Amino acid sequence: MQIFSVAFALLLGAGAVYASHLISVRQEAVSKLSRYNIAWTVGQAAQEVSRLQAAIGAFTLTRGEVERDLLETWLEIVESRVSVLRSGETGAFILSHDELVRSVDQLQAAVESSRPLLGSLGDPASIAQLMSKFQQINGPMARLSSIAHAHGADLATEDTQELDRLHFVFSRLLLGLIACCLALAATTFWRNRLLARSNAEVRARDAELRRQNELFDAALNNMSQGLGMFDAEHRLIVSNRRFSEIFHLEPGAAKPGAHAADLLGIQSGPADFEREGGGSAWAEHQAQAARSHASTFVQEDGEGRSLSISHQPLPNGGWVTTYEDVTESRRSEARIRHLANHDALTGFPNRRQFTTRLDGALHRVGADVAVMFLDLDQFKNVNDTLGHHAGDELLRLAAGRIRECMRDGDLIARLGGDEFAVLLQGKGALPDNVETLAQRIIKSLSTPFDLAKFQASVGVSVGIAAATSSTPDGDTLLKHADMALYEAKAAGRGTYRIFEASMAAELQARMDLEADLRGALDRGELELHYQPLLDLQRGQLSGFEALLRWRHPVRGMVSPADFISIAEETGLIVPIGEWVLRRACADAVTFPSFVKIAVNISPVQFAGGDLSELVRDTLLQSGLAASRLELEITESALLQDSEAVIGTLHSLRALGVRTALDDFGTKYSSLTYLRSFPFDKIKIDQSFVRDMASRADCLAIVRSVAQLAVRLGMTATAEGVESSAQLDQVREAGCTEAQGYFFGQAEPVEKLGHWFEEKQPRLVAVG
Repeated sequence: MQIFSVAFALLLGAGAVYASHLISVRQEAVSKLSRYNIAWTVGQAAQEVSRLQAAIGAFTLTRGEVERDLLETWLEIVESRVSVLRSGETGAFILSHDELVRSVDQLQAAVESSRPLLGSLGDPASIAQLMSKFQQINGPMARLSSIAHAHGADLATEDTQELDRLHFVFSRLLLGLIACCLALAATTFWRNRLLARSNAEVRARDAELRRQNELFDAALNNMSQGLGMFDAEHRLIVSNRRFSEIFHLEPGAAKPGAHAADLLGIQSGPADFEREGGGSAWAEHQAQAARSHASTFVQEDGEGRSLSISHQPLPNGGWVTTYEDVTESRRSEARIRHLANHDALTGFPNRRQFTTRLDGALHRVGADVAVMFLDLDQFKNVNDTLGHHAGDELLRLAAGRIRECMRDGDLIARLGGDEFAVLLQGKGALPDNVETLAQRIIKSLSTPFDLAKFQASVGVSVGIAAATSSTPDGDTLLKHADMALYEAKAAGRGTYRIFEASMAAELQARMDLEADLRGALDRGELELHYQPLLDLQRGQLSGFEALLRWRHPVRGMVSPADFISIAEETGLIVPIGEWVLRRACADAVTFPSFVKIAVNISPVQFAGGDLSELVRDTLLQSGLAASRLELEITESALLQDSEAVIGTLHSLRALGVRTALDDFGTKYSSLTYLRSFPFDKIKIDQSFVRDMASRADCLAIVRSVAQLAVRLGMTATAEGVESSAQLDQVREAGCTEAQGYFFGQAEPVEKLGHWFEEKQPRLVAVG
């Protein structure tokens, strides 16, 4: 078979060499065919001359531009054809016949002599001359074409005979080669078919095996869990890359045949995991393999990692296990549980956890439970003036102080904002212990807080409620503590109150009053009454103080002592105070020009907006002279943010508005305020005036304040003068102005006319 193939290959080589020779001869023969182009070229020249003559005739008839362009085009074609006739094989053929040379010369002469005539085609003579020139060469061109065609026919005959001979030889050779190739192809096809079938089967098996291995490796090494498969002797069959990463194995350590005891060396975690007990993961796997039980458990290694392990037995006694690192998920779950039950700012338990623990405490220990509600005083002022960052820092510092006051086992929670709660149990819930703790917390939080460049004083109010046998649940106890807190704040803040049953009714009444107050301004229930101020030196009226009154449709006239504090706590004092200022200024415009109007300004109004801008706008709208307006503020306004308040007071003084320090002597009576800002007036509280006759200390205070005011260039006004004896005393003490029921009660604006109609001052008439 091999000898036959070699011989056959030599035969094909020889045939190929001979075929190459024949092809070369055939190509030479084919190249001769180009000689037939001579007859075509010459024939084309004769046709182009005829078409030129036709173009000349067409122009003769129409004289159009199109025909003229066509004539020139054909003349150029004939001219180029002359060049073709004189070059290449055609030129050689022409030169071999003298007659043909003369014919081409005539054609060239006709073309060259026609060029000058193109410029005068408008002349019929020129056209006739042009036509004549080309008609003369019709005969020579026909002769030229005839000779060329005859020459071409002779050459074609010779070449055709040669090609026929070559075709016969080549065909026979080709048939022989085809027969040999068919025989070889049949033999080769039969042999290759057997080889291909065998190779295809091998490749298919290899490809499928590679594909399965690749899929298996990809699946194993892209798992988020580590996987290990072990046989009945606990030796490794297969594992993935994650398995080695989880157990920190050296490269190549997790190879088939490695024993499980050498690979699974992690320690168990705390007892509060999903399973309890000790031992390594290997010990757990041994136990599970011995029982042929499927199980899932969590182990923790020495690095603090938590592994979730799923053990599945195999029929042959082996087992396959997946290992997943759940450390972060367990930490996240712990963080989520912590955040769900704790305040992020202070770290204290939140309201949710507090109420849960409170309910549990009530269930376990019954009545030995007490709750404290803590609310930071003046915290809003810190937030508004220093910003929320300072407020947050203050809350953290306050939380730290509260924690320091607590016993071990007491639960502290932040309920939201500036509110905290304390859960006390057992002995800590006893009344004496609760009050002692409340006092300790109040004292601790009364110390100013250092906040970067600032110092803040807030204090705390505390509400206390103790569980009794009749307390139904934790919500009720929380409400009781909230009511007690409300009472503590109403009592002046910085103190504590213990819940009593009467507080519920009082709180409800206060809440009802607050609800009515919210709509009082819109319903037109608020009104102003004016109390006279008397100049003791001139013995005549100097002005009025505007006092707010609430005429409730059901309650009747509500005392300012009952609703002003509510308005300040809820912020309603800001719109109400604006209305009072605008109404008082509008009324004062109708008073004589020497009469001043005094308006009380709440501390809340200083923090509630731009007070100086409000006063400016009010004076502009009402037309009241700034010198006739007097604003009365208390020391409480200076305490909340003295620098900001002093700045506002200076802005008001720049407008020309007078200022008075009201109720001087009842609060801190700090002389720093009188030094930091030059008030126009000091008003001495009526509590001192009332007891001047019976208490020497009150007389001394009134005399001292009046003399201080005179020396500082201020007016000293005595409040609450109710008798002629008190009038004489305050005048003798040095007061320059007074007000009180002795001169008249506060009246609405429509009843003030008598003050302006009397010829004698009211003070002289009475005195």
